[in-house]
Order: sequence, then structure tokens, then C-alpha cells
Amino acid sequence: MQLPSFETDGRIQVRSVRTNDSPRFATKIEGQADSGYWIYAPYTDDYRSMIRVQDELEVSMLWKGAVYFFAATVIGERHDRVTLLLISDPVFLRREQRRGFVRVPVLLDAEIAHNPLPRDASAEEWTTVATADISGGGVGLFIWNDDVPVWLAMGRRIWVALPIGEGGSSVRVMGEVVRLEKPEAGPANGVSVGVGFVEISERERARIIRFVFERQRELIRKSATSE
Repeated sequence: MQLPSFETDGRIQVRSVRTNDSPRFATKIEGQADSGYWIYAPYTDDYRSMIRVQDELEVSMLWKGAVYFFAATVIGERHDRVTLLLISDPVFLRREQRRGFVRVPVLLDAEIAHNPLPRDASAEEWTTVATADISGGGVGLFIWNDDVPVWLAMGRRIWVALPIGEGGSSVRVMGEVVRLEKPEAGPANGVSVGVGFVEISERERARIIRFVFERQRELIRKSATSE
């Protein structure tokens, strides 16, 4: 099988395999080394690198309409103008035909409400939550224990309001709760909620995907310019 090559400035996604639900981070290859490849350290909104030396990684790359997955280990770190991570030579794991949506980590103040939602619903009908990640197919949420609505349950259809419209306006979409559990990482006094979008218009999905692409570019830019 012909495999994609790791080239300078090539775009990849990396995910720590410490937990099953670790998010993928978009980044780029800085260059080749004797023992692997230098990549730009992925950063979150508060400029904390979520990938560390000795982390085992799943590295993915889109090539010719398919996603190729590799295993690698972070074996070094370098601080010059930017922070770089040295990963070992990637070992091919599998190839998957592209059929899903790119998911990016992002922290936003969102809102959820039960369905059906009355036309004259007041602000009290909505519960404020935090997003953990988002894709064209769904969104990951975190809710503090004290804020979990009594009506929230697996399989329940809910409304999700995401502040990703023009000027920070809300985009409201219907979703179905597909995951409801204690988070494997992060605060213990809350719940992790996975919502898959349903009955979503192509216009709404296009707006979400556009936001995801913009977010990807933002994370790559931060990785390339952070001190």
C-alpha cells in the first residue's frame, strides 16, 4: 500500500491516547530530524500545550480522499521562536475512507433547551453549558453537576444554541444526546455530554463546518507563532 509522506508544512492532526475521548489537534510538520519529525506544539485558547514529552500519539493525515492513521511518541521538545515537539518515526496503523467530520477543540459558552421548545420560551428555558469540541456532525459539552437539567437523558432530542454566527450570534440546531457520562479527564463534578446533530439544514451545517475550518486555521496559527 502506498502511504502519504511526512513533508515540511504538511498538515496533520495529533491526539494523545491517554484517554479515549482526547480531542484531536490540528498542527503542521516543521521538518524532518534524524530520529523522526519536528511538529509545531498544538495549543489551546490559553496557550497551554496539551501534548507533552513521552506522550503516545495517534497521528492522522488526509491524503487522496482517505485518512491515514499512524502511531508515534513524543521524544523531544525544543524552544526557539516557537515550541516544537519531536515525534518518533510514525508507524502506520490503518487507513479509513473519509466519511466523518473534522472535530476541533473549542471552549464556548453555549446553551441547551428541551424539545419541544415553546415559541414564547423565556431565557429560563435555556441552560448555559460549555463546549469541549465541535464538528459538522455534533458537539461535545460539559455541564457542572448543579446545572444538569432534570430532563437531560440519553436519546433525548434537545436544542443547542452555539455562538458561532455573525458577530457572535447564536446558531440553533436540533441534536440528540448520544453520550452522557462522567468525563475521563477534567473536572470531576460535572458530566460530559455528546450531542449528534439531527434535522439540521445544509445552511446550518455549512455554517458550523465553516466555523470548524476557521478554528483549525486559528489553532495552526497559534502553534506556529507562540513563544
